[in-house]
Amino acid sequence: MRSPYLLAPLVVLAACGDDGSATPDAATIVCTPPATDLPPDGPFATLAELPLPDDCVPGGLRDLPGRWFVADRTQLFDFAYPRFEGDCATGFRQLGARPEDRDASDGATFYTWSDGTRYYARRHLVFGASFEFATARAVCVRPDGTLAMTTGRYDSDAGTSLAHLAGGRFAPKAEPAATGLVRVGSIGQWGAVGQPIIAYNVWVDAGIAYVVGPNGLDLIDVTDPAAPQHLSNVVGDMDDGFNDVRVVHVGGRVVAYAAALYGSVTTVVDVTTPTAPVRLANLPEYSHSIQVRTVGARTLVYLATYTNAVPVYDVTDPLAPVRLGAPVVPGPEAGIHDLFVDGDLIYANNTTVGMVAIDVSAGLQQPAVERGRIATTYSHASWAATLGGRKIVIHGDEGMTPEGGAFMRILDGDPASPTFMTEVGRWQTRPEVGIHNLEIVGTRAYVAYYQDGVRIVELADPAHPVEVAHYNTWDDATAPGGPFEGALGFRPGAGGLAYVADSEAGLIILREQP
Repeated sequence: MRSPYLLAPLVVLAACGDDGSATPDAATIVCTPPATDLPPDGPFATLAELPLPDDCVPGGLRDLPGRWFVADRTQLFDFAYPRFEGDCATGFRQLGARPEDRDASDGATFYTWSDGTRYYARRHLVFGASFEFATARAVCVRPDGTLAMTTGRYDSDAGTSLAHLAGGRFAPKAEPAATGLVRVGSIGQWGAVGQPIIAYNVWVDAGIAYVVGPNGLDLIDVTDPAAPQHLSNVVGDMDDGFNDVRVVHVGGRVVAYAAALYGSVTTVVDVTTPTAPVRLANLPEYSHSIQVRTVGARTLVYLATYTNAVPVYDVTDPLAPVRLGAPVVPGPEAGIHDLFVDGDLIYANNTTVGMVAIDVSAGLQQPAVERGRIATTYSHASWAATLGGRKIVIHGDEGMTPEGGAFMRILDGDPASPTFMTEVGRWQTRPEVGIHNLEIVGTRAYVAYYQDGVRIVELADPAHPVEVAHYNTWDDATAPGGPFEGALGFRPGAGGLAYVADSEAGLIILREQP
């Protein structure tokens, strides 16, 4: 069986003995952090429950500080970018870890421990007498300079699960921090107490940026892009946040449609007066992502619901939305994460079973006709456009695979062509980073690329995409290291401006340079 920790060597930390075997360097062994205790009981209270490989370098944690990329390449989303700090004299800690808490009287503890060879951390929660929850991780440095990490999760209902990850050093991409884009302004928090703007996506309309994230919908005046001003905030029905937003002008009103993070409805807000938004009747269905299409005098809203159905509402009268139907994508149900509407074609990003193009020209209450399909690692987002008379579709993968990470694929988008939905080109920054959202304006793709910031890619020759600009929003010094952080939304605007939704920095406003 292939070792879960097998990875290409990076930096060698061990010397060779006379017989050619690897033996620890004497300097490597000398690492004695201050002594601490492991938890007395509970899940993952012993390191034996978080098995690491047998070749952890004795004292190897002296080389732990810094940023790493670790992944289980057999899984889509078992990966992280942890950063460790400290030294052998003072001890080690992962950036962003909660304060040490060994008092279990409130049902919550957090322990860290190290012997210079292994680092361990565990969070443990007990809720009354019926439920217990714990997460833990153990890491060590291996002789080839890679990091091994075992993570564990336990809860009373689901039991115990382990993941084995491995990887090497990670840093911002080796390039200038920005090319072709300059920062104009930003806003990362609002209010007297500094409420953070954790941005997952952004829509801009008539000088107002609509930013969504776990803290809700933030309305921000960007008429002066150098000094954006927070105007108001709206939260979901369950006091939670939103994942996506679209803004339309209907019925004499300006209306925002916000897709839920965890709720069961799509929130509708009258934002005609952006300083005093008013909630309208919700669309009574969950959505994770939203698309809008104008058909004559009608405005239609399409919902991606993590099922195979795509509910469509006529919202021309926002006070009386009409459900027109819910075409179903044929085949296995992995859950539609996002979609793009191009006339009577819907490109459904059906996560692990790929992207499917369906034809709904027979009507939204009639069975949809599948026109094409591509297999992907995790179909996340797509966009269709016509460039120089040629129709194309771009597709963004998310997640990590043995085949080499996520790509932006450029596909033949002409449904009348025998090569419809076949790949004509592809592009990526590097295999360790996934793509979140993308769109096309003119002949260029605007790509939100998580830890690699935002990228503008020229598609005039779809077979040979060329990156023409980038801006790295991700801060290696402060980023917690989760798999989905950095640039999540990238929205081009008027006057050469572009708007970035960043999970750590909030709203960032850029200007394209000639």
